[in-house]
Amino acid sequence: MSGSSPTERTPNNEPKDEQGEQPVRIPEMPELPEPPEVRTPDIRLPKAPHKPVAPIGRGMRAMALASTIGLSLVIPPVLGYFAGRWLDGRFGTEPILSMVGLIVGIVLGFVEMVHILGQIEREERKER
Repeated sequence: MSGSSPTERTPNNEPKDEQGEQPVRIPEMPELPEPPEVRTPDIRLPKAPHKPVAPIGRGMRAMALASTIGLSLVIPPVLGYFAGRWLDGRFGTEPILSMVGLIVGIVLGFVEMVHILGQIEREERKER
């Protein structure tokens, strides 16, 4: 090795000091003491009485009914239109029966929506 390094190694691989006379002794690592045993306290919270926020079925039925409103506004007009188209093809009255079927479907969809909203309102009154 060259003399430019601050420590050189001896033939038995011990580092020498900067003057190259005495090998540098690295002190041995002291043994570390055992870590102390840590005990976690046994904490038990008292059990609270079970109080449900709201009965599960209370608002769920109203939500289920409300989710059918969209279907009741879409499905009857579509079915009415296609039934009218089928009748137009059968009787040769091209746009008339398909328009009548569409209008009847729209009216039936709104009637069904009002019916569902009435059911939701009745259930809300019954819960109070």
